[in-house]
Amino acid sequence: MDQAERKRKIIIGSALVVTLIAVVLIEEESDLTEFTQTIQPMQSEKPSSSSLGTREHSAIYIDIDQLGQRNFSAKAGDIFGSTSWAPKRPQISMQQQAVLAQQRAQAKVVPSVPMPPPLQFKYLGKAVEGNKTWVFLAHNDENYVTRIGQNIDDLYRLDTINDEVIILTYLPLDAKQELAIKNEAGNF
Repeated sequence: MDQAERKRKIIIGSALVVTLIAVVLIEEESDLTEFTQTIQPMQSEKPSSSSLGTREHSAIYIDIDQLGQRNFSAKAGDIFGSTSWAPKRPQISMQQQAVLAQQRAQAKVVPSVPMPPPLQFKYLGKAVEGNKTWVFLAHNDENYVTRIGQNIDDLYRLDTINDEVIILTYLPLDAKQELAIKNEAGNF
């Protein structure tokens, strides 16, 4: 056991002893104050015997009217109900409820159609040799040389090539996309 842990245990132990002593002293004082209160003698309808002293007789019979009565209020509410710190929601009128229900119904009706990601290819040029045409594309520092019908990274397929547009198909959704060819790029 290291020095710091030993010191902590001594401090906690001494605090416990001091607390216990304080509790014992407070209990003794409260016991004394309870017995020092005087009880008013009451007049009883029962005849008292001469053997009982007036003090003993008054300790046995206590007038209930002196105790007082407890008053319950209707404002106390349900004492067994659950409580929460969260603020209560404001009351919504029937018209507002109808509008909210209509909005929820419209939101559920509109299905989301998956869209292909925008084309990230850059047209670099094309080469034509007889009936064969190759297209040079770039994407994320990678260059691709492809022909009609070939796949690019198993995500796109080159469908058609003309002087203005290249049409690619995004394979996961079978969606066609167009890539514009700029006349600025030189043809090989």
